[in-house]
Amino acid sequence: MNMTNHRILIGSVLKPVNDSRMYEKIGKSLSLLPNTEIHIAGLKTSIKNESNIYFYPIFCGSRMSIFRFFAPWKFLIRALKVKPHTIIVSTHELLIVTYLYKILFGCQFIYDVQENYYHNILYTDAFPSLIKPIIARWVRLKERVAKKRMDGYLLAEKIYLTELSDRIQEPNLVLENKYVGIVPTSKEIVPIKDLPKIKLLYSGTIATSYGVFEAIDLAIRLHVFNRKFELTIIGFAPDCRELTKVKNRINPFPFIKLISGNAPIDHTEILSAIQDHHIGLLPYRFNESTHLRVPTKLFEYFLNQLPVICSFNPTWKEYVEMFQAGLVINFSKLPPADELYKTIINTSYYTAGNPNKLIWEEDKLQNWYSEFFLNKN
Repeated sequence: MNMTNHRILIGSVLKPVNDSRMYEKIGKSLSLLPNTEIHIAGLKTSIKNESNIYFYPIFCGSRMSIFRFFAPWKFLIRALKVKPHTIIVSTHELLIVTYLYKILFGCQFIYDVQENYYHNILYTDAFPSLIKPIIARWVRLKERVAKKRMDGYLLAEKIYLTELSDRIQEPNLVLENKYVGIVPTSKEIVPIKDLPKIKLLYSGTIATSYGVFEAIDLAIRLHVFNRKFELTIIGFAPDCRELTKVKNRINPFPFIKLISGNAPIDHTEILSAIQDHHIGLLPYRFNESTHLRVPTKLFEYFLNQLPVICSFNPTWKEYVEMFQAGLVINFSKLPPADELYKTIINTSYYTAGNPNKLIWEEDKLQNWYSEFFLNKN
């Protein structure tokens, strides 16, 4: 570590240090700025330091582990050692300790808003019903208090400009979780009807609210109609009880494969699965916490020209139609298998749209950070 360089500390608690947004997108993009070091703290995983990017585990355990309460203080200790010019926090859990650090030692304070935590807590089953309002209000209070010392905001969704208008201010920058890298070379898409097997993919967070059981039910229905259909579920289940339910549900069906589930999975494995499958599923249940959000997997599916079957969401529908990427269906009231099969095999995919609109906006982040933060200390 060179103490003359511009140092940026990025942190989360439940996201691995090599998280796709913290590391692959924000971290790597800012590491390209002159004389800049990136320090990333988060969930422990196996990754080695790079030339100017350093990794620090501050938590290792389950979501409900008591040791989670010590993670913010480990982050504070790490900040004392790194002496960052800028701290970017990617979770509400690190707001208070960063607020304290800024008061005591001075730094630039950026909140990377990846979720509307207030809605997430109220409208999902992560916490018991009786304490949801208390925890949600506590999180909202932290965001409002931190706003007084906040220097900038990164927003993972456009909708946050409206939903969080009382908790954000200028300067802010909308940076959606688009695909990292260049536009893949256009590939010849083999018609689905000509494939010997039709491999369905459910990737990402394994949870009821994200529609994992709808994905399973769809795969079973299609496989009963035509044995060419298979399903792969790959990702991380934050709730071990739900993971057990998933395992019990798929156990009788050898054409459904589960990869990982009990630990965060490397993002490169997700991308490899996307490139090796034929249809991506986005069967999210309607929920105020995810409504109108655009998940990272949508951009990844589209850039890899993976046809999709997704539940209705006006924002997603707009993207699907723009790129002619697939089908929008009602997962709670599935059409007959024969009708759905005919639609799947007779639809032409990815015959429209500009893929450059799906690429991570690295220059946009670098220009914004350079303008407001790079030489302000």
